[in-house]
Amino acid sequence: MRIFGISIGRARVQVRYEPKAIRDMRSLPVKVRAQIDAKIESYATSPGSLRNNVKRLQGSEYYRLRVGNYRVIFSIENSQVTIMVVQRIRHRKEAYD
Repeated sequence: MRIFGISIGRARVQVRYEPKAIRDMRSLPVKVRAQIDAKIESYATSPGSLRNNVKRLQGSEYYRLRVGNYRVIFSIENSQVTIMVVQRIRHRKEAYD
């Protein structure tokens, strides 16, 4: 599992990649991986800045982050630390299967 943290003042946002998401990332071209990493980091540091690219999936606890033709499917865990859990990274044609 890959985890990285970003400090925001006193708050700390962590991003955790589930094993399937890691496999998904490894299968993508390097350029696409870089774009997805940048969007995830941007969302983790300032969620409001990407509000037009993030939507909650209907009838689900999951959200999707739009990155070009790819979708990052994630959930949010709130405890003492807010954690963005990346579940899958798929092309938009396959993202909701």
